[in-house]
Amino acid sequence: MEAMVYIGLFILVISYFFVSNVYLKKKRGIKRDSRSFFHEDKNRYVLILQGVIFVGFIYASMYLVAELDSTELSVAILISPLAGLFILQTFVAGLEEWLLHRDKKRYWYDWSETIFVGLVLGLLLLTKG
Repeated sequence: MEAMVYIGLFILVISYFFVSNVYLKKKRGIKRDSRSFFHEDKNRYVLILQGVIFVGFIYASMYLVAELDSTELSVAILISPLAGLFILQTFVAGLEEWLLHRDKKRYWYDWSETIFVGLVLGLLLLTKG
């Protein structure tokens, strides 16, 4: 079962590399700009939504640690709040890019990251969960 996890992760990483670097960057010509969490174009409502997502992540993590017996839970269950945080944060960032800067098409990178992290979490839940 360990080999299946490593093979699946390897296939997912290679496919994400090809989608982001080969397809989006070279074939479609979409450039990825690195932007700060507090850049000047950031919508105030998106900041509030991302803050709520972060507070939900803290609550879910504390619930898993404090309320449930973490020794009986699998690793996939323990990291699921972190994966949920990444999935929701990158989806909201992609949605913001899509709404505000649709012509630059940078949202494809955020949404491909969302799909990648979701697939990795799904693989871990299927094999380790």
